[in-house]
Amino acid sequence: MLSQSLEQIDQSIKYLHATKSVQKIDFHLHAGCEIYFLIQGDVRYFVEKTAYSLQYGDLILTNEHEIHKPSFNSDVTYERVTIEFDPLLFKPFVTEGMDPLACFYNRPLGQKNKLKLTVKETSQVMELFMKYGTLMRSGASGTAILKLSCMLELLVAINRIYLSQKPIEPALALHHKLTPILDYIDLHIHEDLSLELLQNRFYVNKYHLLRQFKEYTGSTVHEYIMTKRISLAKRHLAEGSSVLEACMRCGFNEYTSFLRIFKKKTGMLPKEYQKGNRP
Repeated sequence: MLSQSLEQIDQSIKYLHATKSVQKIDFHLHAGCEIYFLIQGDVRYFVEKTAYSLQYGDLILTNEHEIHKPSFNSDVTYERVTIEFDPLLFKPFVTEGMDPLACFYNRPLGQKNKLKLTVKETSQVMELFMKYGTLMRSGASGTAILKLSCMLELLVAINRIYLSQKPIEPALALHHKLTPILDYIDLHIHEDLSLELLQNRFYVNKYHLLRQFKEYTGSTVHEYIMTKRISLAKRHLAEGSSVLEACMRCGFNEYTSFLRIFKKKTGMLPKEYQKGNRP
């Protein structure tokens, strides 16, 4: 049923349970989908233009086109579990009654990313995370099969929670001065978006804008724009555009800069990405 060997499948799922001090994390993308589970920390989580306030047991789901980052409101200890995976692994398991990828794709970008779990659901999901972590440390025969089975069980559980989720509290409101600027950036991502242009269009001092954006998101305007452009480039490449076409359609003026930033953001060159994501 699966074209990949179990070893290849195993390499396409990246599990990380980490406790660390607060650090600066910029907007970024992953090659596939990510499940993010907060255990402890004072976290505000950004996905696209949406900000979510998180507490223990909250899940954040993102796909390969959604730029995202955690931002920290204080320096309390930060602990979370993340699982990144290639969505193509689980397409063979889609049935009429259950699509294990629905919660990652059957919604608008940057919306409905947060799942607020009940005590019972939190316990169930945490148990599956811990089970996967234990399997990772096992060298017994058949472990790769068990890890795949555990991952499928986790995706089914998360999708059931997603489908039954009642409306939760709204996402945090964007700063009223940043909202129109971010809307403009999204609509004109392929055009000139220099600080001077934004300053003149929105009648805001560019240095004030830089400070305000950094204070609210923990990142820079430039980092946000570059990550959004790479997200768009990935879409164009997956839809069949050439590397040069993707570069020009995403607002990059220099081809070499596009290649460098694409590699930095995705871990691979555009040609490599395109090879694995042809329509």
